[in-house]
Amino acid sequence: MARRMLCGMRHLKDDELVPALSAELGEELRAAAYARVDTVLGPARMLSPLGNYLIARPAARAAAHRITERTDVPLDAAMILGVTADALHVWRADPMLNRVGEHVGQVALDRITDLTVTPGRSWQQVTIVLVGGEKIEIEGRGAAHLLAAAYRESRAG
Repeated sequence: MARRMLCGMRHLKDDELVPALSAELGEELRAAAYARVDTVLGPARMLSPLGNYLIARPAARAAAHRITERTDVPLDAAMILGVTADALHVWRADPMLNRVGEHVGQVALDRITDLTVTPGRSWQQVTIVLVGGEKIEIEGRGAAHLLAAAYRESRAG
């Protein structure tokens, strides 16, 4: 199925992700949330926007690329994860500015054996377990817990 690419970036708040990205995909997203790869340099994002963009983001992008090479799951430093009936979709994003970028790929839910979200304050731990036992640990915000619920619902149905 052909995916429409976004022309540039657009701003979407957490509660606007599901309807807007469902329309873009042409299929229903059951849940969507902003996510990011955290690294030991992650606290630099608290220093200032420059700390985020010059220190934390490049380190997270490198870590995301290593995870993608290892697992074949398309990730970026910051992204949106969305669950449909049969896939986990990924878009590039900038959560600090609520900006959504291009759709970078998807992973069939058949390749995922578990998707859990550990409650936290503003960012929660998201763990994706792939067939074969490989774990991907990232952070999600907003309705990240709905990703796990949508995954379980999709796998049960």
